[in-house]
Amino acid sequence: IEKSTQHVNEIDDDAKRQAYIPLVAGSTSRLLASLSTAPLELVRTRQASAIGNGERVVPGMMEEFRLLLRTNGFSSLFTGLAPTLWRDVPFSAIYWLFLEKFRNDLSDSKSLGTWGGGYYKDQGVKIPPSVEVMHSFVSGAGAGAIAAFGTTPFDVVKTRRQMSSQTEVLSTTGSGPCDHFGLKEYSGSHHNCQQRSMSVAVAAERSRFNNVGTFGHMREILKDEGLSGLWRGNTTRMVKVAPACAVMISCYEFGKKVFGEIV
Repeated sequence: IEKSTQHVNEIDDDAKRQAYIPLVAGSTSRLLASLSTAPLELVRTRQASAIGNGERVVPGMMEEFRLLLRTNGFSSLFTGLAPTLWRDVPFSAIYWLFLEKFRNDLSDSKSLGTWGGGYYKDQGVKIPPSVEVMHSFVSGAGAGAIAAFGTTPFDVVKTRRQMSSQTEVLSTTGSGPCDHFGLKEYSGSHHNCQQRSMSVAVAAERSRFNNVGTFGHMREILKDEGLSGLWRGNTTRMVKVAPACAVMISCYEFGKKVFGEIV
């Protein structure tokens, strides 16, 4: 009886370790990816917002990098890194944890008929590839939705921090004669520069968030906009993220099976 109990305990411990593997692996890989692509994420956010609100348009990615380096130095390339990490690393940890849990539950389920893995295990046959892909699709969508919902506040802070950095650059370069962001190829042209029209009040309002940390920024949003402010844009983000995660993981698993048979 003691040996049997010990064996059961070992199985339980092993199952717990297996559950933490995707969490640790997913969060670690996302940490490294986010660190290496942070400057590109910053430029992407700034350029997308510039087109949307008409504040200013810097022509090209490299010109945007030069503007940031010239006005605020190398460290400005990593503006918003803290909330980005708070968003991306927990997102991957939550996503991979729930993905594996949902897939394991579906592969053992006997209540779904031919769509559950338990039906085939009871018959001693292999689960069809179409059913496994469906399990990955459903699991990916569910895990992606949960991860997106849980990390939306950090996404809101990340975007606002990077946008306030944009305003700070504008207020820095906006005084004196307009040099079109220091781009020589635009000097002397009739380029419609919007940086001079940015009011001091708006610039000060946006840039004040750079003086507080990630959680301080959250407290400011809670105070000014309430709890709903932290989840602003959450529905759109979940509608985007959930199917994207579902398609990605199901195509990945399907591709593994197809190319595995070919090779």
